[in-house]
Amino acid sequence: MLVSNRRRFLQFLTATTGLTLSSHLWGCNQPNFSQSQSQKLAQLTIGGSPIVISVLLAYLSEQPQIQALAEEVDFRLWKTHDRLRADVVAAQLQISATPTSLAANLYQRGVPIKLLNVLVWGVLNLWSRDRSISSWEDLRDKKVLIPFRGGLPAQLFFYLASENGLDPKQELEIQYTTDFVQAIQLLLAQRGDAALLSEPAGTAAEIQGENQGIPIRLVLNLQQEWGKATKKEPRIPQAGTLALTSLIEDYPELIQLVQAGLKNATTWTRENPSLAAQLGSKYLGLKPEIIERSLARTPLAMVTGVEARADLEIWFSRLMQKNPKFLGSQLPNAGFYYG
Repeated sequence: MLVSNRRRFLQFLTATTGLTLSSHLWGCNQPNFSQSQSQKLAQLTIGGSPIVISVLLAYLSEQPQIQALAEEVDFRLWKTHDRLRADVVAAQLQISATPTSLAANLYQRGVPIKLLNVLVWGVLNLWSRDRSISSWEDLRDKKVLIPFRGGLPAQLFFYLASENGLDPKQELEIQYTTDFVQAIQLLLAQRGDAALLSEPAGTAAEIQGENQGIPIRLVLNLQQEWGKATKKEPRIPQAGTLALTSLIEDYPELIQLVQAGLKNATTWTRENPSLAAQLGSKYLGLKPEIIERSLARTPLAMVTGVEARADLEIWFSRLMQKNPKFLGSQLPNAGFYYG
């Protein structure tokens, strides 16, 4: 799905805030490049994902500083990881939101990319309508709905369950779903005791439950559980931005603008959640209410790939404990991390 309504958004934001993007939101973080230094791309394709990280990437795609370095900027949403893989391998996405584990997997398979940054620090939580569930022990013999068999949600959940004394395959009833939407439907229909949901799916389930008189609540914050299990900060370097190596090498000033733009995007989103929700609603097809409430549960911070490497290596190492073949059984080398 291609989106091309940059001018309307810029007019909307200027009218509602009274601010110009170039003078206020970019400020001193904007790199200063001379026109002679800048090579112009014929087209820049930026990909978003079905989570609130797309608010940041959509914001980026609207910036006049980015548009000045490309004849055309297209922002598209991929709906599945398979679509993201295919588009990146075919060089049809030059910059994209990505689960960090997927980016690492692509890199280990020889796809020429780098991880520019980490933006989202954990958005997976366990939700339930069962008031008796408030701990890992309470899940024993319960049916847990987990989207994407063999995917990241399952890997993280199994790791944390094991760290808390549960054998997920023996002591829980696991039902895999095709996606988060199906997990929500089954949870609301009382065909599961708890569901592992990412944001904004978790908030969507909560609001749908409120509308139907069904109290869906967050029972386990997996970021907090991650901190307890690893004795580290309660944050998971879950999603960020990748770029094709060729783009980084041929257009270094564009990549610096991307990094600066995403840093400012995180600040703008935190300071303007209502406006950010309206922007996200256009791209994600969700009501602004869902996105705004979801943003409050989404830890956002722009950290370069190099700066996030220590956190990422802990994250990847724990995933490899549950799946030794993940990443070819070794961590990405320094070439994976941009910074």
